[in-house]
Amino acid sequence: MSPVILTVCLFTFITVITHLVNLFIKKRNNKTEALFLHLSKEGSANNLVFCSQEILGDKVMGIDGIHRKVMILEKIDRKYKASIWCLDEVKSCELKKSFSLSKNLNKIELQFGFKNNSTPASVTFYDQFVNSKREIVLLKAKAEYWKIMLSKMLVYRTEVTV
Repeated sequence: MSPVILTVCLFTFITVITHLVNLFIKKRNNKTEALFLHLSKEGSANNLVFCSQEILGDKVMGIDGIHRKVMILEKIDRKYKASIWCLDEVKSCELKKSFSLSKNLNKIELQFGFKNNSTPASVTFYDQFVNSKREIVLLKAKAEYWKIMLSKMLVYRTEVTV
């Protein structure tokens, strides 16, 4: 092969790979932007102002500190589902870890217990079937951070006896 043909083939190959990588990155950014856009729309529809957000795969968690509410927006198939919890109704916020029989970490969840004894709700931060093992440390740290922050926002009822 002549050097000119080899150079053209190499240049074409590098160009194609670069475009494919850019398309992948752009698609992932568009997915994230779409989640945040839907969170903003749902928040506005429910009169919420988010002071903090956390993206977790196909879902995003928004915290409204002023109105003391948490919104979880999840993309299931091609539809978005929003859940709103009032922190005044939450009695506990706990970090739950589940392990397999071989003691491998399966899931890390933030579980909310409610005062009216309804079914606890949870937000999954790590799932072994969705996330890579390299993400465990980061997602565990995020879950612990949100546990601390949301626990500080809970109102605990205390009784004083005289």
